[in-house]
Amino acid sequence: MNSDLKRSVCPYDCPDACGLLVEVVDGQAVKVMGDPDHPFTKGTLCPKMVHYERTVHSPQRLTQPLLRSGEKGTGQYKPISWDEAIQVIADRWQGIMAQYGAEAILPYSYAGTMGTVQRNCGEGFFHRLGASRLARTICSSSKGYGWASVMGNTMAPHPDEVEKSDFILLWGTNVLATNIHLVDKVREAKKRGASIWLIDTYENPTARMVDQVVLVRPGTDGALALGIMHILVREGWIDQAFMDRYVQGFEQLRKEVLPDYPPDKVGQITGLEVKLLEKMALHYGKSKAPFIVLGSGLCRYGNGAMTVRTITCLPALVGAWGKPGGGLLASISTGMAFHTEQVTRQDLLKEPTRVVNMNQLGYALTELSNPPIMGMYVYHSNPAIVAPDQTMIIKGLKRENLFTVVHERFMTDTARYADIILPATSSLEHADIYRSYGHYGLQKVAAVIPPIGEAKSNWEVFQLLAQAMGFEEDFFRQTTDDLIHQLIDPPTPWLAGVDMAKLQAGRLVELPLPEDYKTTFLTTSGKIELYNPT
Repeated sequence: MNSDLKRSVCPYDCPDACGLLVEVVDGQAVKVMGDPDHPFTKGTLCPKMVHYERTVHSPQRLTQPLLRSGEKGTGQYKPISWDEAIQVIADRWQGIMAQYGAEAILPYSYAGTMGTVQRNCGEGFFHRLGASRLARTICSSSKGYGWASVMGNTMAPHPDEVEKSDFILLWGTNVLATNIHLVDKVREAKKRGASIWLIDTYENPTARMVDQVVLVRPGTDGALALGIMHILVREGWIDQAFMDRYVQGFEQLRKEVLPDYPPDKVGQITGLEVKLLEKMALHYGKSKAPFIVLGSGLCRYGNGAMTVRTITCLPALVGAWGKPGGGLLASISTGMAFHTEQVTRQDLLKEPTRVVNMNQLGYALTELSNPPIMGMYVYHSNPAIVAPDQTMIIKGLKRENLFTVVHERFMTDTARYADIILPATSSLEHADIYRSYGHYGLQKVAAVIPPIGEAKSNWEVFQLLAQAMGFEEDFFRQTTDDLIHQLIDPPTPWLAGVDMAKLQAGRLVELPLPEDYKTTFLTTSGKIELYNPT
C-alpha cells in the first residue's frame, strides 16, 4: 500500500477557497482534511467538503460518454466512445452553423469549479467558434456594480481588519453558513469587546452569535442606510475632515437625498421601530472603527445595485476607512493578479456576437430567434435547477430540435435532457490555480489522483472539440500547465510581490497590500464618489 499526503484546494463557490490535504492510497483519495498551514482557513472545512472523497469516488459518478437512447428527461442513455461523442458533437455543430450560423450555439457555465483555468477555458473556444456569448450575471453582478459606482477599483479591506473593529454589522449575510472562516475573526472581535449586529429579512442561524438582530422588509436595505445617514448628519456624528480630503459629493447627498429619509419615514418603509433605527445610528456613529460585512442576497432585487451603492456610502461619512478595523467588505477582487486574458482569449472573437443573459435562459431556449438557440453546451453548471423560470427552461430543454451537450460528473437534472453526456473530472483529477473572493490568497495545485474512468477536464474536452472543428491556433495545443504558466509568468506587477517558488510548490501565497491601501481610492476622481458623475 502506497500512501501519500497531497495539497489541493476546494473548488466550490465560496469566498474561502479552503486549503486541503488529501490522503491518497494507491491512486485513490481516502481522506480529505483541512490544511492547518493555510493562513486563512487554518484547517477547518465545511460539511460540503469534509468528506469530498465520497463525492470523488461515488458509485454514481459518470465514467464514460453517453448517447441519448430515450425521450429527453427520461435519463435513458447508452455508452459510446470519446471518439464517437466528439464526432457527433462536431457534426451536429457543423450542421447548425451551416443552417443558422454559429450564434445558434450557446455555452452555459458558471461556478461549478472556481479554478481559473478550468472555469474560464471554454471562453476562448466559443469565441473562436463564433457562438453566442453568455452574460454570467446569476450571482452578484449588481453587488459589484454598486460597490464600483462608489469605490471604483478600490481594494477591499483585508478580512483581518474585522478583528480590530468595535462595531460589526453583518448586513444581509448568514456567515455561519456562507463565510465560516470570517466567523472566527468576528468572534475574536467580540472577545475584545466589539458589538455584533445582524441585519436581515429573517432570523438566520447567525443570529445566535450576535448582540442585536434587525429584521427589515425585503428590498428596503437602501432606505435603512439612508435613514442611518440622515441621523448621522442630524447629530453631527460625521468625520468632516475625512470627507473634505477623501470624499466627493457629500453636500449633494446631504442636501438632495437625506432630507427625504427622516427616521419616521424610514421606519414605515423598512418596518423598523424608530427607536431601534436611532440606536443603530448611535452605535455606528459613535464607534471607533465600524465595519460592515455585506452579503449578496440583498443585491438580488430590482434595486440591488442601488442598495449596495447606498450602503457602501456609509463608511465614508464616519471616516471608517481611515481607521484600523473600519470599512466595508463586500467581496475581494484579485483578478488583476493573473493574465486572465491568456485563458479567456477575447482576441479569438473575430467580431462581437450576440449576448444572452443566463438569467433569461428559459426565454432564450423558447422564444429567441434570428437565430434560435439550436445547440447548447453546459459545463460545470446545472441550469435546470439553478437558473430562474424553471418551467420555461425545462420546456426549452425538451425541444427535440435542440442539441444539448452536458459535461458533468453526475446525472444532474440538466444532464437528463442532454443528447450527449460527457464525464467530467473532479478538482482532485486535474491541475488548476485558484484565487479567493474572501481573502487575498492564491494557490496552484496539480492533480492528486488519476481521472475516474474516462473522465476528462474541461480543457481536455475543449482541446478535442477544437481539433474536431479544425481550429489550428496553437492555443488549443497547450496543456493545462501551459495555461497556468501563462497566467502567472511573467508575473503581473501585483503578483511580482509574492514568493513565486512557494506558489509553484503548491502552497498558498498572499498578495501584498500597500500600507495606505485603505485610503487609496481607485476611482476617476481619486476620492470616494458619493456623487458619481458617470
